[in-house]
Amino acid sequence: MLTMRNAIISLLATLFIGGCSVYEKYGYGRIANSKLDSTQVTPIELPIYAPSISQRYRPQYASGQGEHKGFDILVPSRTPVLAASNGEVVRVELSILYGNQVMLNHGSNAAGFRIQTRYFHMSETIVAEGEKVRRGQLIGYSGATGLLGGYPHLHFEVHQLNDENIPAAIRDLDPQLFWVDGKGKVTCYDSARNFTPAPVSLSYPVPCRDLDWQ
Repeated sequence: MLTMRNAIISLLATLFIGGCSVYEKYGYGRIANSKLDSTQVTPIELPIYAPSISQRYRPQYASGQGEHKGFDILVPSRTPVLAASNGEVVRVELSILYGNQVMLNHGSNAAGFRIQTRYFHMSETIVAEGEKVRRGQLIGYSGATGLLGGYPHLHFEVHQLNDENIPAAIRDLDPQLFWVDGKGKVTCYDSARNFTPAPVSLSYPVPCRDLDWQ
């Protein structure tokens, strides 16, 4: 029997060989296994109609594995990338490692830290720095750009910032702590739903199947 690791490798190989049709068969409602201790991993409730998470968040202190500052969503290239909450575009750039990327600031949490989301490896960005965006707004399209792109997916991160002039004040956080519906409960964006703007909470940064995001 294949281990989860081998299964994911097999799946990714199939993506390159078989094209995007594989996403319809394997691309929804699945979460990559993690060998981290359960105290270091937030349990995830992923809707069966949500694109799968192919790599989870791993904190820096996790023993035996390298850190992973966000999570990866397994989607074909040119999948719409959506703003996870209302905010402002603070950076749009092309990075050697992370390819086309967008960073959004979403205001402050109860502790006074600003919350920022980051979207990496995009094939195209369609927003500009300083632009105000709303939850669910199209900000670009997924891809595999950058040396760490590897395969078509969206890498998504959440950070808290204090003074932007002090790098040590920037800290990556587990995105699973910020869903609208609660810790670990992945919330798909739905244009028919009324999302409250505060406190800072997130919805899935890609469309979920059969839900209207436009």
